[in-house]
Amino acid sequence: MKQTVITMMLMLVALTTSAQEKNRERLAENFFNAKVAELALRLNMTEEQKEKFIPIYRRYNDEMKATFGPRKLGKGDRGPKAKKDGQETQRRQEESDEEVLARTKRHIERQQQAQAIQLKYVDEFATVLSAKQVSKLFQVEKDIAKKIAKRKGHRGEHHGQGGMGRYPHSRPDNPQN
Repeated sequence: MKQTVITMMLMLVALTTSAQEKNRERLAENFFNAKVAELALRLNMTEEQKEKFIPIYRRYNDEMKATFGPRKLGKGDRGPKAKKDGQETQRRQEESDEEVLARTKRHIERQQQAQAIQLKYVDEFATVLSAKQVSKLFQVEKDIAKKIAKRKGHRGEHHGQGGMGRYPHSRPDNPQN
């Protein structure tokens, strides 16, 4: 079966679990490049489209990352204060109703922010891509996020960057929220 760019991207994500902090920027750039390659492939972009798409997509991607906070690729997704799954489950069970509602509101607010960013960039993407490509762009991003989340699940991680639709780390069950 033909190996796609997504497979390479998933391997990059897996490798980041052992990366040192000084390598994170390089790894994040590699991840971004693999994601762009997958998008270009799946959207059948021309080289000219891809060249014009990259700076727009980088700005879009940076805004989305800023909305959801810094993300570490790989095992460290829950941040430095992350607890083991059993401890995290217990903490969640001990949350007050106010804490649960506050977390739920933060999740919805982040979803709204993400949608506002997507809406803001639709017209800008349309300066480079066809309307059908723009429409498909967001679906392909969701597909990539789901594949990453599934891959993380196979490694025993029950959280990740794929479950919330396109930016799963904003799911209400994610401790970063």
